[in-house]
Amino acid sequence: MTISRRFVPQRDLQKTAFTRALREMVAEVPGLQAVAFCDEEGEVVDYHSYLDPYDTKVAGAVLGLLLSTVSREGPRLCVGGLQELVIETNEHVLFARRMAGDYFLAGVLGRDAVLAKLLSKLGEVEARILAEAGM
Repeated sequence: MTISRRFVPQRDLQKTAFTRALREMVAEVPGLQAVAFCDEEGEVVDYHSYLDPYDTKVAGAVLGLLLSTVSREGPRLCVGGLQELVIETNEHVLFARRMAGDYFLAGVLGRDAVLAKLLSKLGEVEARILAEAGM
């Protein structure tokens, strides 16, 4: 199911210094329905989403758990460890990208989304968030 971009649920978190970067990322990546900036425990620090806030937080936590689990096996699977995880389902593309300081970005795209646009934008948004956080 694709979420209409005319509907934006109410936020259940206060805006932070990261809100603008996340909002702009969703606006600039066609088909991106939700992006969350999460800490090492999967807690959402901030997000921008066309999905329900609860669903966005659950997606962030689950994707963080998957990223962490696969990362533990990383040395055996690939040299240099895991940076990004992309999962394709029948309706969505889910992603998680590791950042400095054990933080990560996680999100949900519609199946019609342009994955290459997302992957190119992730580095830019990561740099903005890390600069804002002083990391």
